[in-house]
Amino acid sequence: MKVNRDIRIQKYASENILVNTQNLLQTLERIQTRHEIEDIHDLRVASRRIRIALSVFNDFFPKRKVRSWEDTIRSITRKFGKTRDLDVQIEFLEGLLAIVSDRQLRAGILRVHLRLLQKRQEKDRTVEKHSGDLLKNKSILAMQSDIQEIIKTNCEDGYPLALFQLALHTIDTALDQFLYYEVFIHNPENIHELHLMRIAAKRLRYTLEVFLPLYRGKLEEFLNSMKTVQQKLGLIHDCDVWIAFIPAFIESEKQRTARYYGRTSALSRLIPGFHYIEQNRQMERDRIYTDFIQDWQKWQSEKIWLRLRELVLQATISITDSVQGTV
Repeated sequence: MKVNRDIRIQKYASENILVNTQNLLQTLERIQTRHEIEDIHDLRVASRRIRIALSVFNDFFPKRKVRSWEDTIRSITRKFGKTRDLDVQIEFLEGLLAIVSDRQLRAGILRVHLRLLQKRQEKDRTVEKHSGDLLKNKSILAMQSDIQEIIKTNCEDGYPLALFQLALHTIDTALDQFLYYEVFIHNPENIHELHLMRIAAKRLRYTLEVFLPLYRGKLEEFLNSMKTVQQKLGLIHDCDVWIAFIPAFIESEKQRTARYYGRTSALSRLIPGFHYIEQNRQMERDRIYTDFIQDWQKWQSEKIWLRLRELVLQATISITDSVQGTV
């Protein structure tokens, strides 16, 4: 492979990508042999980490190869997304059934659980095939081989100034994109914007992870905060999905019942359970949203985002001064 720019940055990027590629392949192997819902989650996280690293370091690899790698890895996130969503919903319902004893409520919950299980069983037919195909995917195997060759390359020790400059620009940009949504968070009805903020939070979190070794443990505080942001916005989004899902589900079941019985009265015994799920998720959303706003106010008072900017800037300045001092 032709060396593009600083081999030290290429090697740094390759080490990051290789770790996540190995995690991805190991998770694909586990999916082939067991049915643990966290495997799908781990697979998608590994794919996102690779995508972020490829986008950060795309100028340091041949563009044609990067496009091929990105397309393949993006397809993984996409193919397994609905499966992961179903797993999360089914797990929630099973937890709910474990604590709800009212038979009038359980009937409706069990019906939703049944329909989601039916959809998940349909996905089972494709999950194993997709994971098997990906284990043999030529693009993934070529990416793994290429980056392994780069890692073997001899080069100077240490992180070059250009890597710190890249980190400064990339983290600043990702932080700007994340904070763009701050204006929307104080209205709980901004469902779409909170969802987009969650996506931006993921991007910033994985970007910080890419550059974690540069800052000798000093990013941990900010990384932990981003994990909290991502988690709470993710839980809010899950609740929003349920709140939108239940009315559509009721309508779908009405149509199904009318086709089967010629009337919808048979559905009446299930309605209380349907509404219970919706109300439960609305209450949980309200609780998590309140917690999130309280966390945000604490982060603001601690000037956490400003301190993150100052940390990466000062690190870059220090390296610049060090380099200039040796010239």
